[in-house]
Formats: sequence, C-alpha cells, structure tokens
Amino acid sequence: MDLSVSYHPISQEQMREWYFDAFEDLGVAQSLSVTIPEQQLRKNSREELEVYYHKKYIDMIKRSRDLDYGNFNKWHGYFIAIVQGFFDKFYFVHGCALSSIHDLEFKKTYITPWEHVVPQEYLEDLDVDSTLNGAYSAGAYISDIQVKQLLHDYENDGFIKELLEEQFTGRKIEVFLAALKYASKNNQGLLEASKVIEQSAELFEEPFCYSNLFNCDVMSAAVYTSELAEHYDAIYKGTGE
Repeated sequence: MDLSVSYHPISQEQMREWYFDAFEDLGVAQSLSVTIPEQQLRKNSREELEVYYHKKYIDMIKRSRDLDYGNFNKWHGYFIAIVQGFFDKFYFVHGCALSSIHDLEFKKTYITPWEHVVPQEYLEDLDVDSTLNGAYSAGAYISDIQVKQLLHDYENDGFIKELLEEQFTGRKIEVFLAALKYASKNNQGLLEASKVIEQSAELFEEPFCYSNLFNCDVMSAAVYTSELAEHYDAIYKGTGE
C-alpha cells in the first residue's frame, strides 16, 4: 500500500460535536475553538493562526456538505478524520494499515462496525465497511474500550504482538502504539484514514495536509523521514529501487 495512513484519536462524542453537529448547523462550527500547538506560535500569533485554521475547518465542513458520495468511508468517515486534526493530535505512517490485517477474529475483537458508531441517517443508502477504500478514505474505527484492550493484548499476547508487528514494520509500530497510548490516556477511540496527509517524495520537503499539519505528532514525521532517507541511501548505493 503506497499511501500515508493516519490514526486519529477521537471519541464518538467528539465525532458528534466536531463533525455531525457542525454538518447539520454551521453555527456550531462557528462556535468551536480549534487547537493550536505551541510549536506553531514561534512565528505567528495565536490569534491569526486560530482565525486561519478555524476558517479551514469550516471550509472542510462546507466541502463535505456539498458532496453526495455513495460511500461512507470516502465521505463522512474521511472528513471526520480531517476535522479531528483541527482539534487534537494525530499520527501517520506510510504503507501500513490496521484494516489490512486479515485475521477475522482480530477484526471482530478490535474493530467496531461503523453502524455501531455513526447515526443511522449518515449511513443510509451508502456503502460502508471497516476497510480503507483506497486514497482519501476512512477505514477502521477502534472504540475506546478496544483501544485499551489492544494495548493490553499487544503487551501480553504473543500472537497479537506478532500480527501488529507484521503489519507495522520497523519503527512504524512505535508510531501506532503511540497513537493507541494517547487515545487510551484520553479515553478516546482511534480512527484510521488514508491521505489526510499527502507526504512528499522529497526528503526535506514539507508534506501537504488537509487538516492542521502541526497537530501531527512529531514521531510520525521522524520515522517517515528516517525511512525515506534509508530508501534514498539504498538507491545511491545501487542496492535499492
């Protein structure tokens, strides 16, 4: 999978407040305050950044309201992930997705069907599943209870540890575990999505993000940049593609 996959800590209540209520009434979106991380304040004032990202948030809600897709994952699910990044920290890896784990018992135990999460009116007549549908799509949702269970089982069940480490290779498992731990600490679930961030193919070029890039955890960028550097090093040495 040649896609950036992001993981967004978010509860069902936050989905409702940040996305569904705002989707129904833009006045709700106008009343919410976006989150600006401290590292963004080195060059810009909090006030101007809040204005900029609040407008970007509302623009994303408006864009979603103008759509009429037949697929929940590529419509509401994807925009929930974008919206989350205006209010809280999120994480990303390249080329690894939780929903690509094929073990049926794993999916049953750790992934909550969207039908149990989202108001029925947002699912009616739409295709919906717990798998990424290519680029610009939501995938799996892990509930707050399942987040805690998956963390516990990773640390205590060799089979679960092996499954996750086969999917999240190298240091990518550190990023995914950090996302789980953050969500667990804040009693949130974890939402998977593709291409909220469009990473650059160049080593030191800043990626494009449909949300607030500065709310992306720095470990995500560090791991991706490290792996990209190793990739280029292999090319220069004639041992890689």
